[in-house]
Amino acid sequence: MGDPKGKKKSKAPAVLLILLLAVVGTVAAGYFKPDLPIIGPAVAGFFEKGAAGMDKSGVYTVTIEKVVLDPQEFKKGETIDVQVKVIVTDKEGKAKTVWESSEFGDNLREAGENELAVNFLETPFDVSWESGYQISVEVWDFKGTDRRLARFATAAKDKEFGLSGTKTLQLLDGENPRNPRVGGTNQVIFKAKRKGDLPPKE
Repeated sequence: MGDPKGKKKSKAPAVLLILLLAVVGTVAAGYFKPDLPIIGPAVAGFFEKGAAGMDKSGVYTVTIEKVVLDPQEFKKGETIDVQVKVIVTDKEGKAKTVWESSEFGDNLREAGENELAVNFLETPFDVSWESGYQISVEVWDFKGTDRRLARFATAAKDKEFGLSGTKTLQLLDGENPRNPRVGGTNQVIFKAKRKGDLPPKE
């Protein structure tokens, strides 16, 4: 037999659904019509704070922990002075060399059976970066006739600072990229830490 008093159904799910729809509708109205009184500015401020929380721009301290070149790319017994340049290109297309390892002396290595490796653990440098900037890390041989051997470059569209972790170098023949004898054997390893915000623009 049924309950003579009957069972009252909870109205909580219906109320929650109505509240949810009301919140979604309010946010949508404020987002698509930012000129609405009270609602528009409130929603715009919420999204601006969210975007600011995801902003990765700033000044970064970078250490090049290792540059590795495959000795197969050189003549056996050839001596190479392995040097690195770091060039930052801003949103206006203005390029600036922010660090150059040759200022700290030669890095002579002889091509043989083992990898050609150098590190710059004692000479970290600072880089100011924001989305829209491109960073180019160039590996040069300054022994005899200067020649650019390889590079790694971040993209202007990147949303995060790109000089972190292990990256594969693109070998170069003059200005043109070329394929390595063995893929992934030419690398640069970065360690980066955000130092602070970008200085105010003049």
